Parts: sequence; structure tokens; C-alpha cells
Amino acid sequence: MEQRSVWQRLFWILFLVVPIGLLVPRNGSPGFAAASVIIVDRSAMFGSHLGDDGLVGRLLIVESIEPGNLDGCRPLSSPVDSSESWIMLVERGSCGFAEKVRNMQASGAAAVIVGDPWYDLPITMYASGDTSDVRIPSSFIARTEYNGLRDAALDTPDGRPLKIKLVRNEYYELPFLDVLFITILSPMLMMGFIYVLYRLRLRQHRLRDLAPTDLVNSLPVKIFYHSKYREGEPAECAICLDDFDDEDELRILPCKHQYHVKCIDRWLTTRKKFCPICKKNVCPSSESSPLLSPRLRALV
Repeated sequence: MEQRSVWQRLFWILFLVVPIGLLVPRNGSPGFAAASVIIVDRSAMFGSHLGDDGLVGRLLIVESIEPGNLDGCRPLSSPVDSSESWIMLVERGSCGFAEKVRNMQASGAAAVIVGDPWYDLPITMYASGDTSDVRIPSSFIARTEYNGLRDAALDTPDGRPLKIKLVRNEYYELPFLDVLFITILSPMLMMGFIYVLYRLRLRQHRLRDLAPTDLVNSLPVKIFYHSKYREGEPAECAICLDDFDDEDELRILPCKHQYHVKCIDRWLTTRKKFCPICKKNVCPSSESSPLLSPRLRALV
């Protein structure tokens, strides 16, 4: 038997509230006290809902009294005895949920439980069209719960139909939470996840375009003096456009262009790792200049 994954369990714990519990007494006593098994199920969006006192009845597997009608897609040929409350257990498939409940209602059922024979994923049963004629409560159980309840009903000690109690959960808010999660929370979570990935990708790209601080600090620095100025050398910083003054500290890049230390350090570590003038990469691992053609780079 397949095990539910940890993430799947966490998902249902965080976002879903179980509306109904099925209390199955192991000893057949009417008390339903200590010896009971709680089965997780989901109430339908159509039909009536359970009251505060719940519903006590005998569990009846439809196929056991009418072979071939496992899924309850047709009414029973003979309605059940109305002197007791009968809770019909049918299997998912072959017809719509509302049709199953209508057929069992016409057969004398007080409530219907629809079991999923394939998946361990509880769902809320919906129906299109007018369902005002459905007057009995119904609920859905997943594969594990369905198989366990079916086995318990087929293996009663006295051979009589199993007696169970449907109980409404005090936190009966599931339909609203379903709609809220599907229409609002789920898209918001998805968009938030996509936005976080987008920001991480932008940050990675930005970091690739920046020069490491240690590398920038290792580039040579000289002190500018007007007395040592040679004709043809730059006399101003191409970043701040201020003239070089005596005793200004200038950073010399591998391409031999010079800038104020504060100006070029900020440029290389927060903007781009390329020289602002010739676009030559200051990092030794890549000496390419992406904005210049190979012929022009050879002339720089």
C-alpha cells in the first residue's frame, strides 16, 4: 500500500479543515465512546448538513445487497427497511456525485458515503445544475479510509451491518476555505514563489557583473600631482567629471585608465566590473570587452 508523502500530509494539515468524522465503534455498543475510529472525510457542497448531534445509522455496502451496483449509479430495485437509518457506502466513478446521492436517497438512505478506490486524496464533491431535491447529507473519503471502512463493514462479529455515527466537526468551514484557497491563496503563493525566484535570479546576474572587493582593493593606486602631470594624460575623473587635484588618490585599472579611488571603487563593486571608458573587464579570469569588437579591443 502506498504511503502518503510528508509534504502531502503537511499540505492538508495547513490548508484544509476536516468537516466530518466517522466514528466506527469496534465493539458494536451504542455509546461510541473510547473504542472508536475516526475516519477523515469531506462533506459535499450539495444536500443537507449534519446537525450538532450527528447521525447514527447502519452502514450498508450497496454492492452486498445488489451485485453490480457498486458505484450506486442506479437506485436499488427494492428500497431498504425504513425502520432504521441506513448510511450507504458507494464507490466513486461511472456517474456524477449528485446522481449517486439521489439514487441512494430514492432507495431509502439517510446519508451517503462515497469512497475513492484509486487515490489517497480527499476532495469536496460538487454538482452542476439544481440539487435542491437532494435532502440527505453525503461525504467523500479517500482510498485508505474507504478500504478500511469497507473491510470493517464486511467483517462484523455478529454478521449484522456495522453501526456508525457521522459527526460534524466543530470547525465546519471547509467549503469556504476551499474556495478561498483555490481562488486567492493558491495564486498568491504561486506568484510569491515566482517573484522570489525572479529576485534571486536578478541578484545572481547582478553579482556576476560586479568585481570582488578584494580584487578592486588590490589594483594599484597613485597620488596625483600637477607638477608631475604629463601632456596627454587624463586630467579629470571620467566618472565624477571633476579635475584631479594635488594629492588625489587615483586608481589605475589594468587598461591604464585612471579614476578617483572612491569613484571607481564604487563603480566596480556596485555597477559594473568593466572600465567606464574602454569597457575592459578588470577581473583576470575574463579579459574580454563585450561592448567592443575584437579588432577594436586589440587597439585598446
